[in-house]
Amino acid sequence: MVFLIAAIPIVPAQAMSRHVAVSAGSFFAAASRCEQQNLITPGQTDELLTALDAYLSKSDKINMAAGRARGTKDSQVFVEAEKKWVSFTPDATSCYRVQGVLDDYRAQLGH
Repeated sequence: MVFLIAAIPIVPAQAMSRHVAVSAGSFFAAASRCEQQNLITPGQTDELLTALDAYLSKSDKINMAAGRARGTKDSQVFVEAEKKWVSFTPDATSCYRVQGVLDDYRAQLGH
């Protein structure tokens, strides 16, 4: 299984590439699916997105929203390194990885 690790630069107004932003959005869709299945603590995905908002450019927000929408609709994540969409099924292993990435984001934000 290929797994997404989305890298979001925590620097204000530094726009991500389109592919990185789409990948990040699809990651947050996967995180939301893990929350819905109670495989990670519910509510933290939206909380983290709110905290990240100040660091995202307008284009980041648009591209992340597009990635999140497609990821939610198709149950997929966009793997930026391979420039392709892959299926995402929330289970204990994949959601453990998702939680680790969420924890990394939280640490970078100082939360």
